[in-house]
Formats: sequence, structure tokens, C-alpha cells
Amino acid sequence: MERVLGEPGKLPGQFMYPRGIAAGNGQLWVVDKGARVQRLDPETGTSIEIFQTPISDQGKPTGLTIAPLPGVPGSTGLYIADTHYNRILIYDTADENKVPIAEFGSYGTGPGRFVYPTDIAVLTDDSGIVERIYVSEYGGNDRISIYDADLNYITSFGSFGVAPDHDEVNEGVVFDRPQSIMIDQAKRELIIADSCNHRVGRFTLDGELIAWLGAAGDDEFRYPYGLELVQGRGLLVAEYGGNRIRYVDLESGRSLAKFGEPGRELGQLASPWGIAVIGRDAFVLDSGNNRIQVIDSPARALAAVGGSE
Repeated sequence: MERVLGEPGKLPGQFMYPRGIAAGNGQLWVVDKGARVQRLDPETGTSIEIFQTPISDQGKPTGLTIAPLPGVPGSTGLYIADTHYNRILIYDTADENKVPIAEFGSYGTGPGRFVYPTDIAVLTDDSGIVERIYVSEYGGNDRISIYDADLNYITSFGSFGVAPDHDEVNEGVVFDRPQSIMIDQAKRELIIADSCNHRVGRFTLDGELIAWLGAAGDDEFRYPYGLELVQGRGLLVAEYGGNRIRYVDLESGRSLAKFGEPGRELGQLASPWGIAVIGRDAFVLDSGNNRIQVIDSPARALAAVGGSE
């Protein structure tokens, strides 16, 4: 372990059960159970700015994504899965007032509606223009919905199901709490953490299954919650139930390395919800310990359009 950022508390730079983390353009963002969104100095953990989502009495956000704003290439937007308000909030990180510039979604099971959205993935073209926005959700819908750059609903794929009893062979693709999603821009693949089915899926951008990762025995995932794509077709997985970070080869599904074990000491984790990489630093959201642990990343992160962070 290189260093620890944060500690329990309500002050800037402290956390009340953090459960969303994202990195991009050198920025590190975290949201906690108090619905506080903080931008942190990646070196010191100092809170550079802090704000709360507009309302939070019913529950708190779980997913953060940094990506260009729709129609504004070169910008840095912050997308928030406002889980218990069944919507997605979009912020311009350059806006000091931190008022959402857009939002979409409302409660329901029909097209364009959400039940507990968990994460967002943004597809861009080579010039950084947003093409599509993907949203994962659980709570009965358990699907991935696809939107265009104007925030119009296109389609969705997946339904609730417990694998392998109700798997894709018989009933189409099923999920049980798809908690995190990411896009490999260069390979044009969507990567999904199917958390309560203890697996990670590779999909085409239109929702066709390429492969499931996760095998029996020691290589089985235990509630994969957080994902981070790194160079060399690598994937870092934060296992909420395994109290560890796993480094996986996306092509073969082979586990390359593991970091962490259950506990409260340095190098130990309690219910990690996410992971993000800046340079060669991997920031592990050690949620149950109300802190971030920084470890050496086995590879650099992928940038928004397939280059290095």
C-alpha cells in the first residue's frame, strides 16, 4: 500500500461510507452515503470542492462517471446515478455552482424509466463527441438502457434472473444487480459487473453477449461491484463480498493478481465498492473502513477514447 486518503467523518476530506468513485483528466471524485460529492487531490486526499445532490432523503447515489458532456467535446462532465430518485444527473465540472445541467429518468418499469440506477457509461467517437449513454439498474428491472446524445431512450437489454438457472441460453441475458458498467472505447465493448450473479460480462455495444468472466472455485467473483479498465485488455474488479481487488485478463478471463483481504488494517479491505486509476495509482474505495487505499496499478487506465490516462 502506498498511502491512505480520508477517514470517517462529515468534514471535507472525510467520508460517511463512500460508495462511488471515478477518475478522469487527472480528477478524482467520490460520493458517500451522505450524498456528498467531493473532488479530491489524488496525492493528499484534500477536498478541493464539495457539494450535495439536490435531494437525498430517500437514499443516496451509488455511481459516478467522468466523461465529456453531450455535445461538448473536450469538456469534463460528471454523471451521477441518483439511485433512489431513479434518475441520472449530469454536471459540468467547470461550473463552480455545481447545479445539474441536465437530468433524465423517472421511476418505472417501462422504456426510459428506472428502478434504482447504479452506474453510467458514456460512448464517444474518436473526437470525443458523445454518441451513446448506457445506464445500469437493479430492483426488478435489472437491465442496461441505452440513450442517444440528446438523452433520448433508444432501447434496453437484459432482465432479472439468477444464473445459471435462468441464463441467456433459455431466456436471454439476465442480470441480478448490474452494479457497474464501463466501455472499452477502442474495442467497442461494454463491460458489466453482474454483481449478485458473481460474474462480469463482455457485451457488444448493442447488448449481445460476448463472454462471461468468472469460474468456479478460487477464481469465482464474490459480488463484483467496481470496475476499472486498464491497458493491455486488463480489468480491475473491486469485490464487495470478497474484500479484495482482482486483476483479470479480459480476453481469457484468467485472474492475474489479487490485492487485499478482509480487515481494518493497511492492506486490508471492508466491502470495497469501487476502484479508479490515475496514472499508475489505483484508488480503492475501502467503503466499510471509510477511506481510500492507494495501491500500485498493474497498468495505466484507459482514457475516454482508448488512449492512456
